[in-house]
Amino acid sequence: MNDKYFEDARTMFMSDGWSDFTKEVRELMDTCTLDACGTSEEFFFNKGKLAACRVILGYEDLVMASESQDEDGE
Repeated sequence: MNDKYFEDARTMFMSDGWSDFTKEVRELMDTCTLDACGTSEEFFFNKGKLAACRVILGYEDLVMASESQDEDGE
């Protein structure tokens, strides 16, 4: 990844839009419970939804770790 990618990502992470978006994703995660699923289809649907939310919420940490690792490798 190049410097522009990391710079653009940092700009995005500092924006109100990113903060609002991650807040919405956290709220979605709070409402999505696997215990309440009545069928296996609901279970796997909600399991996938939770996995997607975790990926989104972990994206900032992943990018920052990649940037740090990229800087250490230079």
